[in-house]
Amino acid sequence: MEDKRKTTSSDIVQRNHEELANGYPKWFRFIEYLGLILFFTFSGIIIWKIIFSFTDLWFLTIPALIIGWVLSDFIGGVVHWAGDTWGSVDIPLLGPALIRPFREHHVDELAITRHDFIETNAACALAGTPVLFVCLFLNVGDNFKVTSFFVYIVFFMTIFVLFTNQIHKWAHSKNPNKFLRFLQKTRILLNPEHHKIHHTVPFNKYYCITTGWMNPVLTYFQFFPKLERFIIKYTKALPRREDIGEKAAEKLL
Repeated sequence: MEDKRKTTSSDIVQRNHEELANGYPKWFRFIEYLGLILFFTFSGIIIWKIIFSFTDLWFLTIPALIIGWVLSDFIGGVVHWAGDTWGSVDIPLLGPALIRPFREHHVDELAITRHDFIETNAACALAGTPVLFVCLFLNVGDNFKVTSFFVYIVFFMTIFVLFTNQIHKWAHSKNPNKFLRFLQKTRILLNPEHHKIHHTVPFNKYYCITTGWMNPVLTYFQFFPKLERFIIKYTKALPRREDIGEKAAEKLL
């Protein structure tokens, strides 16, 4: 959505970072552990299927990996956009568990670097687990090339989605190791300088955080602004009201 009036830092009204940090619910920790267990269990079963079909379907691996990698960047961006743009941390269950981390990150960029593996990655595992569950019932093998290709793509995509927040965390880390810096510099993983564009007020662009490859494409086609206009038309909701405050959000309309 093109800015008709400039939104400045002085317009931004956000929640206290300590309040947001302390809003991490203890009950959600159990669900996160469960999500990771199910995710890796389902992934193990699908890996077993892929291994047994690999001799006949090896040629699907690289195309599926590339498509899955690109899709993970896009899907991660859509989820990131939704978490940044809509809803409130006060929504029961969903607010403190899933929306809160997005709002905390805009108030305190480095908060994610203090999160452990579970808090960083388990929510992504929860999102991917139902998709993997469906794939368990799809046929994989030489006689099922279409469904096999689909399973391959979904498997790679969900694995990459699982580590989207970890990659995002590395982009905010002050001293990543040399190998990570190489991957970031070559844009195989999200580049920190590239990601700074998202953290520029009013935080309304460059949502993709796996590789960031999709950001210029989605920006060129105005994908998220068009999607916001569609939602506003039918719901009258004000995007980013809960993230940056009503005054700043209205200036973006």
